[in-house]
Formats: sequence, C-alpha cells, structure tokens
Amino acid sequence: PSFMSVAQDQSAPVGKRCNSRVDQTLKKGNNGGKYNLIKKFKRAKQLERQGDYRGSLALLGECIAMNEHDAHSYLAMGRITLKLDGIEAARNVFQSGCDKCRSNVHLLQAWALMEMRAKKTLKATELFERALEIDDSNPYVCHSYGLMCLDLGNDDKARSLWRIPLDHHRASAALVCGLGELESNSGNHEEARRIFKKYSALLRSPRERTEIALAHSLLEEKIFNDAEHASKILRNCMRELSKSEVNGVTDSRLPIALAKLEGRRHCEVGERDDFLRQYLRKACVDTNFVRDGRLFNAWASLESKSGSVDKARWVLAQGLHRFPLDYNLLQAAGKMEERAGNFTAARALYTESLSIRASAPTLVSKALLELKHPSPVSTSTTLPTTNITLVRSLFEEALLVNPRHGPAYNAYGVMELKYGGLNKSREIFQRGIEANCADPASLYHGYAKVELAVGNVDKARDLLKTGLNEIIKTDSIATAQHERSVFLHHTLGMLELNSHRVSDAKSVFQEGIKRHGNSSQLLLGAALAEVRLGNEDAARLLFESSVNADRKHAHAWQAWGVMEMRAGNYAEAKTLFECGIQSCNRHGALWQAYGYMESMMGNLDIARTLFAACVEKCPKHIPTYQSWATLELKAGNLLQAKRLISEALTRDKTEGGSWLVAAKIEEKCENIGLVGLLLRRGLECAPNHAELYAALAENEVARGKIDSARDLLEKGLEVDPFHAPLYHSLAELEARVFNVEGLAKLNQRAAAVFNNNALVPPAASSQAWAKKIKSKRTRTLSGGIAALAERVGAEQADDEPDEVDATEAIDPINIVQTMGKFEGDAIDDILSLVWSA
Repeated sequence: PSFMSVAQDQSAPVGKRCNSRVDQTLKKGNNGGKYNLIKKFKRAKQLERQGDYRGSLALLGECIAMNEHDAHSYLAMGRITLKLDGIEAARNVFQSGCDKCRSNVHLLQAWALMEMRAKKTLKATELFERALEIDDSNPYVCHSYGLMCLDLGNDDKARSLWRIPLDHHRASAALVCGLGELESNSGNHEEARRIFKKYSALLRSPRERTEIALAHSLLEEKIFNDAEHASKILRNCMRELSKSEVNGVTDSRLPIALAKLEGRRHCEVGERDDFLRQYLRKACVDTNFVRDGRLFNAWASLESKSGSVDKARWVLAQGLHRFPLDYNLLQAAGKMEERAGNFTAARALYTESLSIRASAPTLVSKALLELKHPSPVSTSTTLPTTNITLVRSLFEEALLVNPRHGPAYNAYGVMELKYGGLNKSREIFQRGIEANCADPASLYHGYAKVELAVGNVDKARDLLKTGLNEIIKTDSIATAQHERSVFLHHTLGMLELNSHRVSDAKSVFQEGIKRHGNSSQLLLGAALAEVRLGNEDAARLLFESSVNADRKHAHAWQAWGVMEMRAGNYAEAKTLFECGIQSCNRHGALWQAYGYMESMMGNLDIARTLFAACVEKCPKHIPTYQSWATLELKAGNLLQAKRLISEALTRDKTEGGSWLVAAKIEEKCENIGLVGLLLRRGLECAPNHAELYAALAENEVARGKIDSARDLLEKGLEVDPFHAPLYHSLAELEARVFNVEGLAKLNQRAAAVFNNNALVPPAASSQAWAKKIKSKRTRTLSGGIAALAERVGAEQADDEPDEVDATEAIDPINIVQTMGKFEGDAIDDILSLVWSA
C-alpha cells in the first residue's frame, strides 16, 4: 500500500505558508511600506482564491515594484503565470525571482517542481541541488526531490534524501509517510512500522500527527493483518488530539477512517454502509466532535448511494447550518439539488460555492449542469438551449484553477466529441496527458471511452492499458486513484470480452481482483469470462462473490440466473431471480428473464404475472413487452399479443425486436403482405438490428428473390459481424444455389471473427467489433454520443474529493454506475443463446 499520499504533499506548500507569515507580520503591527506590501499581498491571494487571476497578478506586480526582493510575491506570480501564460512565461518569473532573491530556497524548490512535472528532469535536478546547497536538510526540497528520484526508479537516492531532514530533527508527515511507504514496498515492513512509531511521537502538529496515524493504521491493517491494532492507533490519536484541541474536536478524517475500519472488521460487505451511516449520524450530532463538513459530506454520500436523495439533502442542509462557508458542502448540496431536479437551486449553490473559493470540481459540476439543463433566458418563452461558449469557458476556468484535474479533461473532452468533433476532443485529452494529471485514471478512461464510441477499439485498448500503467506507478490504497482504477480494469476487461478475446478478458479481471479485492463489477466480469469459456463451476463461485460484494448489483443476479437456466437448474435460477428482484426490483431484465423461464416451463399464468409486474415497475423496459407478446402469440391470444406489441412500438419504435414480433404475429394471422412491410419498416427504425435482416432475407427467399436476400444478409453482417445466425443463413442461401466459391469465402470470413478455441482470440475480433460500433455511429451519432457524454460526465463530476485535501479517498459509488452498459452487452450475448433456443 501507499502511505505517502495519506500525508499532505509537501511538494508545493509555500503558498500556504505565506499566509501564516503574513498574519504573523501583521500582528506585530509593522507600519509603513512593509505593512502596505503585506496587505496588498494578502489581497492578491484572496483574488487568486476567488479565481481573479489577472487581478491577483496585477497586485503581485505592485508588490514586487514596492520590494524587488519579495520572494513570496515571485512565488505566487510564478504559479499563477504558469496557469495563465504557460511554462516559458513562468520560467521567466522564477528566473527573475531567483536573480533577486539568490538565497531563497522556496523559489528554487517551486521552480524545480514545475520542471519536474514538465518532465524536464535535468533542469529540475539542477535546481534541487542549488536549493540543497543553500539549505542541505530542507524538508520540502528533500521531499519533492525524493519524489522525482522515486519516479525515476532511484529508490536509494529517494531514501537517502528523505532521511536527511529526519536525521536533522526536521521531520514532517510527508517525509515520514513517504519513507514508510518506500520501506514497506521494499519488504522492510518492520522498519516502516518503526518509522511511524518513532516520528508520530515527535511531531506536534495535529494535522501531521493525524496523517501519520492514518498511514500507520493502514500499514497494520493491510500488511500485518492486525485490524485491532490499526483501530487502536486511530483511537489513541483521536484521544490525544482531543485533549489539545479546543472543545475536544479532532480532525474529521480520523473518525471517518475509524468507522470504515470498524465496518471492515465487524460487518459483512453488504452491511458496511449501514454501519458507517449509523456511526456518521452519531458523530455529526456531537457538536464537540465535528470540525468541518467532511462528516456531513460522507453521510450524505451514503444516503445518496442508497437512493435517499431527500435524506442526503437534509444531511447537507444540517452541515451547511453548522458550516455555512464550507465550499465543498455547497458543491455537494448543489449536486443533490440537481439530482432532485431543482436545477435553479443547484445553480445557485454552485455559484455560492465558487464565490467562496474557485474549485475545479465545482466548476465542472456547473459546466455539466449548463450542458444538460441550460440556464433559462428571462426574456424568452422558448425552451433554453445549451450555451456551448459558456460551458467551454467553465471547463477552461476549471483547468485554470487546477491544470492537473483529470475529471475536468474527461468531461470536457467527452463534451467536445459531440459539439467540437473528434479532433477537438482528442486535443483536450492530449492536453490532460501533457499536464501530467494527478488523476490519470479518469483522464485515460474518458479518452478510451471516446475512442471506443467512434469504433477505434485498438486505440481504446492501448489507452486503457497506458492508464493502468500510469496508476501502478503511484498506486495507493489510501487515495481516490486506487478506487478509480477499478473502472479502468472493468472497461478494459469488458472491451476484451465484447471483442471475443475471452482469455485476455479473464486475465484483466483477475489482475483487477488481485489489486482491488471484492469489487462486484470485476467479479462479475470474471464470471462472464468463465461462462464464455464453459467453466460453469468457476463462474458460480465468482457470481456468488459478486452478489455478496454488492447485493444490489442487478446484472450479477441476472447473469447468474440465466446461466443456471441454460444449464437446466431451474430451481436455482428461480431462487436467484427472486433474490435479485428483492434486492433491485426496478431492473426490468431480471423480471423478463424470470418470466421467460416460467413460460418456457409451461407456467404461463406465473409468467404473465411476472411480465405484468415488470411492466408496472419498469414501463420503459421494451424487451418485457416483446417476451409477453411472444408468450401470448404461442398461446394463440393474437389480439392480446397485438395489443402488447403495439404498446411496445408506441413507447419505442427503435427496438428492432418489437418489429420482429409484430411480423411474426401477422404471419400467424396469415397477413403475408404485411409481414414484409413490417420488417422493412423495422429496418428503417432499427437499422442495426441483425435479426431483422435475417427475417427479411428469409421472407425474400420465400418470394424467390435470392439476390435481394443475399444483399440483406451481407448488410446484416456489416451491422453486426458477431451475429452467428446470419452466417448460417447466408451459408444455407449459397448452398441452395450451389455457390461453392461463395461458401468458401464465407467460411474464411467467419473463421476470422470466431474461433473454436476460446483461449485464442480470433484474428479479426477487434476489427469486427469496431465495424459494429462504427455502423451504429453512422446512423445514431447524436443520441449515442449525447448519452455517452452524460454518463461519463456524471461519473467524473459526482462526489469529487476535496482538491485541497488530497488525502481523502472518495467512495466509488458513482464510478461504477456507468459499468452496467458493458455488462449488459456481455449478458445479452448469453441471453441471445437462451432466446434463440
């Protein structure tokens, strides 16, 4: 595990230290020019926090004009110039500052950090060495220099650099946690434990003691498997800090970490959220316990996860009553109002949050709100339209505030796919890669989803792998990055599964499970891979683990039940469907699969009851109407079948299966002329439905139109190269007219897409899936990309961690919400075998 990230990064602490020095000088009552300089500098910092960077720069310039040796102003100016005008302009500022303040270590450190993040290693090394010549044990310089050495693979150099300030009694939490992580990763676990114990007693800062306690408890739990000792460390730290703090208040990160730890110790996976909710409720009620809004935010997040949006809104309102200036709480409250449909209230809360502090997550949330629900124009009665210029300006402002904010690039890039085109979208993502984002998972995931949306499967695969490699370099079970990398593994695994590269998919999921443990989505992906490989016993174990990890994971219950149904284990399948419906009764596919199984077993009345319940709870689930109509068709209730399929087509004309069922009903009624008309109309409304091509081709063959039938089957294969029945139909057609050459070519074509050995990926599997995606995109670009933008944007903007406090890991609640689409695609492949049977 990584402990360094638990501690506040000392790589760029100078700006924060400046304010404390300003306050100290003001308290001394200095008069004259120095007093005015300090007041001006403080005002410049205030403008920077509010997002007025040009105004801040102007004031900093005045500060330097008043005192050309003012290192604080050069530092702030260099940082802001980097945001506004790029690295070359920032270099000029730092160079001027170093020329005027030759002995200032902090200017050299800040310049070196900038070069380090720009991958200018030689220049960064030169600057770090110059800083150490001035102060050979400076903890900030040693820490950031060590980080660079660690990134370059020089562990020994990093270790020696971090030990220098520790040996000179200049310890800090970042140094202690960094050295502890390094020793632990090197297998020196006892040494890491000794480091934490020794320096936690020496540090006096409550913040730093908190960070070391969090890292130490993580070591005890994850490495030494001693959760009891880990709990004791957190409790002792809370008790000691409460004695020294006003009113006994401690850092809120401690109770949150303790609650999660106790949940892992004493509760089953599915019960941990309830345990944490109870704990947070008690903590928030205790007025002597709450220090900031984090506890309320965590509690509201749990309520939102369980679907209690109104309860989450109430919790946040209580938090804002206690901490009205907490800009993170205001952003979270805005997000809850947005989910409740109160867009005007959400917009007002985002604006209020930004008036307190300009933060990238809030700006991204506001940009996405304007994208999906534009501000109404007071002078117009027409529906508001999206102001893309405003949305772009909000995204750009977010990147100005934090140029390394991965979710901003993600949401911005996905938006540009629809409004600016593919090249513009790629430019945004490339900017994020060049910025060396602190959160590479969201960046690479968004980029890969965009490439996948336009059918570039191979490029999407490469991006996902690159993203995983980037995360492995700095992986930490204590940060949001670790949680976010779950969906990189998931998307890559599902990409391989949908490309029919089953063995590769299995490896990806296994690696993800090894790194993340009980992720329900990864366990389901591994189970689906085992199903494809024919390993039903292995799949059962993984399905069981998946539903145990998340009882509300509807796709897991559905896929497990369908597998048992295929195997003829109807009693087991029935139990699984019922458990799934009990846990998530608004997942239409569960009702449909259960109803289909009962109809297949001859229990028509039970099947009708299940279909009726599904229609009531999930009225938009069109496949249920299709299954119910098919049941009535087979039972001879043609009028009821017509009524049901008419309702399905009224709700959604783009569902090809509905047209197929309608054609079968008319065929049963002997309205032969209507059959062809319905199938052709179906292809107009659902041009990507492979079975419609097969059905219409069969109709053409019956009419003796062989060439027309062949053209239809060829078009169907272009739309869906993985639809095996189309190959069979085309082979039968070619055999009927004795086209031996055509049969040979078709056999080669099928062999390139399918493979008898599931362990070996077919030669053209990725190209076939890419062709299928591109075929859909040419016909449904706007709707598909809009949906993609909404899914990915919501995924990245919701519940972002505090960008100032990078130590607090986010809960992967919203991350996994977009995983269902790929799971649904993979499960559909299994279902298709059942329906066709």
